[in-house]
Amino acid sequence: MKICVVSTTVIPCPPSGYAGLEMISWLCANGLKAKGHEVMLVAPKESKTDAFLHGTTLGEAEKQAYSGYWAKLPNFDVIIDHSWEKWSYMLKTEGVLKAPVLGVLHAPVHTMYNSPPPVEKPCLVCISKDQADGCREHLKREAKVVYNGVDVDFYKDENKKRNDRYLFLARMSTIKGPQIAQQCAVKCGVGLDMVGDDKFTGEPQLALELKSNCAMNPRLRYVGPQNRSECAAWFNANKALLHPNKVFREPFGLAPVEAQLCGMPVIAWDNGAMRETVKHGETGFLVKSEAEIEELIKSDAVSSLKRNNCREWASQFSYNRMITQYENLCKEAIEGGGW
Repeated sequence: MKICVVSTTVIPCPPSGYAGLEMISWLCANGLKAKGHEVMLVAPKESKTDAFLHGTTLGEAEKQAYSGYWAKLPNFDVIIDHSWEKWSYMLKTEGVLKAPVLGVLHAPVHTMYNSPPPVEKPCLVCISKDQADGCREHLKREAKVVYNGVDVDFYKDENKKRNDRYLFLARMSTIKGPQIAQQCAVKCGVGLDMVGDDKFTGEPQLALELKSNCAMNPRLRYVGPQNRSECAAWFNANKALLHPNKVFREPFGLAPVEAQLCGMPVIAWDNGAMRETVKHGETGFLVKSEAEIEELIKSDAVSSLKRNNCREWASQFSYNRMITQYENLCKEAIEGGGW
């Protein structure tokens, strides 16, 4: 098949730091190329890929980037669009593009669309069953599910002795709950390392407050942005991941899966895809309140969990499985006319 994979203009592929969507776009393009397909990746010109690269200008508007590649789209059998705005649908509405567009949703559905894309068969793809439920609720449309994939050989348990510190690893955004993780750690008197991007959040004041709190408490440490190798080291060093996505219906969440692959249990909010990626009572715990987090910390509940179970469970969210599923959906969309 001739496949076009569209990423964003925000970050080159693969990301030098820790970024989810752009990493998935890059893995998707390289994985399908490795399976023998003819693949073009639309991404910033600084990107590196095994596929053919159509380079966009880093940071430009997605509409502007689209003006540079739209004429190439009719040459493909199928388009997998991971971008935020999905301008590839425009050619469908104009009747110029016969190939199906697989529109992959990387955020809660209601934040991406007020109404369904204006085409008969948008071929929507969600990254969890919960997100697909949201698609049915908000858009009244069906969606296929392809879980995000992680390199299970890169994220692995190094069987090192771990410290007694907890870990928060995500963007320093309110929706990810760093303030909740910090408050719970302070109340319980335990150590917490805070790792994650604080540049692309739109909440500089939150990062300043988190840093200030860490500076005043010797048990807290603000680390900030780290690349993927450094993140894997954190997953192998600390005792458990705190992922309190209280106000965020997480569509997937890579960090909890990566942590479990490294043998690290996860304490996450009972919200969104966490019910699918964390096995309650076996690879971590799902909570409904800050009090539950504090009780789990005080009782050292994660020590009762077997780290091998964490990796075994999370291995289902593999990169190879994701690529196979995208390949099958491409074939289904081409042969059956989409959904």
